[in-house]
Amino acid sequence: MSYTDEGGFPDIKAIFLAEFDTEKGPLVRISYPEDAVQVSGKKSFSDASRNASGVRTYSPPLQQHHPFHRHGSTSTMGGHNTSSNGPDVIQLIKRPAAAASAESSKAGMMGSGDKIDFNSIEAFVIPKLTLFERLITVNTGQHKVMCYPICIQGAYARNALIFNMCFAFDISANTKCYRPVVKRVGCLLKELETSGRLLSNPEGRHALRTLMQQLVRKLNAHGEYQIELDLKGLSPSLAFTGISIKLFPHYENPKEIGLWHVPVRTVDFEMARMKSAMTVYQEQVAGDLLWDLVLENVLLYMDNINHVGRIARLAQIDAHLVVSALRHLDYYGCIALMDIFQFGNIYETQYPLMNIYRNSWLQRECHRFVTNGCSNPLVGVEELVRLYGTLRNRQPVGEWILERGVDLVERVDMRRFVAFGVMQGILRRVHCYPVLGGSAEALPEEVVALVDGSHHLDEISVVLDRDIASLKELFDAHGGIEYIYM
Repeated sequence: MSYTDEGGFPDIKAIFLAEFDTEKGPLVRISYPEDAVQVSGKKSFSDASRNASGVRTYSPPLQQHHPFHRHGSTSTMGGHNTSSNGPDVIQLIKRPAAAASAESSKAGMMGSGDKIDFNSIEAFVIPKLTLFERLITVNTGQHKVMCYPICIQGAYARNALIFNMCFAFDISANTKCYRPVVKRVGCLLKELETSGRLLSNPEGRHALRTLMQQLVRKLNAHGEYQIELDLKGLSPSLAFTGISIKLFPHYENPKEIGLWHVPVRTVDFEMARMKSAMTVYQEQVAGDLLWDLVLENVLLYMDNINHVGRIARLAQIDAHLVVSALRHLDYYGCIALMDIFQFGNIYETQYPLMNIYRNSWLQRECHRFVTNGCSNPLVGVEELVRLYGTLRNRQPVGEWILERGVDLVERVDMRRFVAFGVMQGILRRVHCYPVLGGSAEALPEEVVALVDGSHHLDEISVVLDRDIASLKELFDAHGGIEYIYM
């Protein structure tokens, strides 16, 4: 099975080892594929020479103000501290593809869209001291390069060995699943250099090249990598070193869930329960054994209509336990979080609306979801797509329906229509925030605390267990309440 951008994990386009040479500056020691990295400017890979081990190298002139070249003096790197308070992941955008192509054309170079322009990113690949042992992502041309720079202090030139194993992907790839892999490879090379001088010993280059080739091939083909490197020629203590790496899906942190949110199922929980029973026990076992009791009760009342507060009341479970269970489901993408649907809600179309115009598969999914798989739907795909484009000008859904004919609610499930739009980023809910502008007189104390502009009507309605219509009557009667829509 191949893990491609469409099927799961993005493919590694190239991998290369960059080092800081005390005489030549930043250079590429090894790359796979061999010609994946290209140097812009006066020198290119065609000007590079092969060293004694057959490894192609590049020798750019030492930059006068490079972070590690301090006016010709010898730096001991003694001030480096890998436990600094800097961020663990640094996202950098070097140049857009168009700018890189234009610069290459001016320089009279061949097209480099398929190669990595090392000169444009060398300052990030071999960065300042404060960025060592931090994950760095930098875009250049058509590539996204992820790396984890390492500095080892010891008996080296200038008392330090500086290197970086870099992974290159397509610039549009989602590479979050590779963060632990890139970090682990960097730490692994640091350990192998410390134990057996894998990088600094020329005899280790063959093993290093094998490691890089296998990383690309195995991770692209199978999403995992297992190999034993023969390093006995470097150090008897290393001998055969086993390496295991596996890719895992990356899940975003769960969103904050309020009592007013409506959890919408995105998976078949009954099917998931049966599958998990078969996977874990490999025999017929009651599915209830695999499910948390709170989650079991929550699922009974999760009908894509009830909000969290109502689910907690119906299941007779503390609201914080319900929220905890739903955060677990949200983390694994088993639910989507919606607002309480009412005809007074206001929605605005967003730029992703263009996706549904261009994507025929998304159009079919929209039609299937909105019509709930009806074999004889009363609305066509084209009409659904067109309807999304007319939700604008902060018009309540009820007024929007009246403009298009009351029969619209008979042909279209408006709840599912809105839910699909929100889940796909086509629609954005515009919330109403009441703000007390005058005296709090005649308002209940519990209401006054919620009309400070930080709570929208959905939240206030659920917390006070009152419908929005009666709340607006109360606010209008008071006369000192202003509404902010955002």
